[in-house]
Amino acid sequence: MSTESILKVLIMVFVAMFIAAIAWWARKHPNRSKEYPEQVRMPKIVPMVGWLFLSVGLLMSLVSFSYDRSPVGARIAAVAIFLGGLAFVLMYRNFYVAPRDFEVAFRSVFGKEHLVPYSDITHYSFQTMKGQPYLTVKSVDGAKLSLNIRAYDMTPLLRAIDFHKVTGHWPARTDVPGGGYGAEKHHSGN
Repeated sequence: MSTESILKVLIMVFVAMFIAAIAWWARKHPNRSKEYPEQVRMPKIVPMVGWLFLSVGLLMSLVSFSYDRSPVGARIAAVAIFLGGLAFVLMYRNFYVAPRDFEVAFRSVFGKEHLVPYSDITHYSFQTMKGQPYLTVKSVDGAKLSLNIRAYDMTPLLRAIDFHKVTGHWPARTDVPGGGYGAEKHHSGN
């Protein structure tokens, strides 16, 4: 084996270990909103990547649009990278999920807020995608929440699903001793 191929393998191993370490850290330390601690946001790496793409896209745009003989492909790539970074930043800004004892509140990456009482859930399913467990929940009003249950702590919703499997109905405020959280006690985060 040549030195070049050994160096390539070492770099790939280092990058894989670095990505695995970031994923492990993000799972152990969920990104909670400071103002509303029940809300879990996307990992902080998402806006970092977004700002990196925004910066690189802006620099590429400045160079490609100021140089007269710049190829059209360079201009298109610069705008695409900039818009991709903007999409990452906006996704991070918009998304959150807040599982509660009797409902789950969430805001989609497009900024639409939903409050789904567990009694309004019409369908739920578990699936594995790329080795990660995903939960998909659909409500009577069409709201759909799909997320990785290893990355987001959805314990209240999973307890409600277990309750539904055992009893055949969703938990009501009278089914859980000590009451629980109600929608009137929680803010949407806006």
